[in-house]
Parts: sequence; structure tokens; C-alpha cells
Amino acid sequence: MYSNYKILNINARASPPQDKESFPTVKQPIHVGEYSLSAEGHFENSPARICFLNQLPLSQFPFTLIPNVEDMHTKKSKPKPRYLDNLFYFLRCSWDSFIKRNVHGFLQLEADIVCSREALQLIMCAPYEYKNNWTLAVSKYRNTIYICPVHNAERPLSVFDEKHFKDLLMANWMRTLRQHCLTAGDSYQQSKLDGQYYCVFCIEICGLQVLFDAPILAEHTPNTFYGLPKTFVDLKLRLDTMNRTEWSAHNRNEVLKWWVESFLVGIEKVYIAYHDKEANVQKIKHTTVRELWRECEHDWSPNICGNFLRRLLGSIQMLLAHVDSASTVYILEYEAKNGSISYKYAEERTEHSFIPDWFRLMMEERMEHLNAEIRFQI
Repeated sequence: MYSNYKILNINARASPPQDKESFPTVKQPIHVGEYSLSAEGHFENSPARICFLNQLPLSQFPFTLIPNVEDMHTKKSKPKPRYLDNLFYFLRCSWDSFIKRNVHGFLQLEADIVCSREALQLIMCAPYEYKNNWTLAVSKYRNTIYICPVHNAERPLSVFDEKHFKDLLMANWMRTLRQHCLTAGDSYQQSKLDGQYYCVFCIEICGLQVLFDAPILAEHTPNTFYGLPKTFVDLKLRLDTMNRTEWSAHNRNEVLKWWVESFLVGIEKVYIAYHDKEANVQKIKHTTVRELWRECEHDWSPNICGNFLRRLLGSIQMLLAHVDSASTVYILEYEAKNGSISYKYAEERTEHSFIPDWFRLMMEERMEHLNAEIRFQI
């Protein structure tokens, strides 16, 4: 049973003056692993679903983003990962690289926080999010905090119908754009583009080691053929003609999210497909992440975004300082209209408890197995 709601002592609208002056200490993200999801959303412990972005010749422009009737009936939207299930599967497959014994003899993950990129993006964009509420589920087990976005039926998204329709439309258009611009990896044919390649990154945020996953595209470069590190890029859609008010709204909403998503995974180049109101793509241009935020300097500040992330992660650390349970879950709810964050918690398992029993049992059983090996050696 959940406790009563309490207000967290932090507000996205109330940034102290020093937050505007400098960006917090965030180290370059490190690519530490990868996995794939099938078209049906099943975990695959391989990079086989990687897709490469190709620059199209001028002869292929313009083209329409509206899918044909056959595609609309056969193509389905990609299943959204449930909680952090796929990251837990990845950790099970990469056990020796991430799970270590601590000073007290217990097994624990070598990370302070485990989450999805989406969770970090929601937090960083919160100071400029005035329309849509969001909810995070947070648990702490073996000294690691786990954070993931969840749907909360009690507090529906603001302007949900409009946002939901736009998201569906953009998803359909993006799927068509991918069919034009991407080629699948060697072991899959073009028809396998419905899958998704994910990378796992480790990033240090003000001393906190954060492990997270994110869907990723790569670019066809000489590195691809010589076995060198891949060049990660992103692909976005933008209306080609907007007035000043529309540009400002676009910068505060879409471009801010583009910048955050690219910054967190170390992407330096973003490809933007410009389309008209009839959904015809006229051109695709690339820009740098640095240019993105320079063009938006009057609409949002990366310093405020980064410092709010720092402050909220610190507040979550303090809130769960004495928690060590795979069942206990805290629900953090962001109110877009005033920037407040409230929370409630339940110590027993609920519908939002998301650390799998098999993961907890695996941590305990492997510890017993290691202890038995040590006793045998002695």
C-alpha cells in the first residue's frame, strides 16, 4: 500500500542563479555494451539489428513520408520496452563485466544509477516542459538506484490526446524515413529494419556512475569497414517552413530533446530531414550538436538542464539513502503546470515494482555460489 503524497524539495521552475552560470561536471559517455530488439520486441544479445545511415543522392528527392496502404496495414509501431527489463537481460548476459563483490562480501552492480536515456531526458527537459506530466518509478537494491518512466493512470498526461496523435504520426513518418535512409547490418536484410539496435553507456555525472541504454544509429564511414569504433549519429524530422513563434516552440520542445539525447550518448552529428506540410521531404542536412544549442540560446539553457539533472539525482539519492529492497518502489510525479515533483512509496511489491525476482535471486544465488567456492579453496 502506498504512503500519502509528499512534495520533494525541488522545483523545475526555481533554478538558483548559480545554475545558469556553468554546466555541472559531466564526463564523456563510454560505450560499454550493446544489444538488439527484434521487431516483436524480444531481447537479442547481439548487435545484429544495427542500422547505418546513408546520404541519399539528389536524384532521390523529394519523397513522401506518407506510408502506402500496404505498409499501414502490415507495419506496427515498435513495442516500447517495459520498465528496465532489457537492461536487466543485458546485465545477465554481461554479468562478469558489471557485477562485483563489495567490501561487505555482497554482490552488487558497479553503478550508482541504472536507467534508460528517456528517464535522464525527461529530467533534463523538465525546466522547459510546461505541457506534459511524467512519472518515474525508483527503487534501490544493493546500493544501486534504478529509475524508469512509467504510465500512471491516476495522473494522466496533459494534452494527452494531441500528443498521442502527434507521436503516432511522427512514428509513421519516421518509419518511412528510415526505409529511405537506412541500411541494415550485414547479417540482416533491409526488411529487418523493424528491429532496433541499442547501446549501453556509462556516464559520470558529478561523481555518480550512471549506466543507461539508448536506441542508436550509426553512420557509414571507413571505420565501419576497418573494424574501428562506429560513428553514432541521429536522424530527425523538421518542418521546412515556420514562423517566429513556431520556431521558438520547436526549439524549446523538439530541439531541446534532440540536444539532450545526443549529448547523453556523445553524438556529435545530427541529420535533419526537412519536409513540407504535405509530408514531402525536400532535403536532408546535417548539423552538429553544438550548433543546435547555439541556435537556441534564447530559448533554453543547457546549464539549467544539466544542473536540474544534478540536483534531482542528488535528491533521489538522499530520499532513498536508507532503502535496500528490490520490492520497495518510490513513484515520482512531475507536474508540468508548476514544475513541482511529488512522491509516494510502497515497501511491499506493487504493480510498479520493476526489479525482477529472477535478478534478485541471481544476485543472491551467485553470491552463495562464490562463497561456496571460497570455502572449498580454503
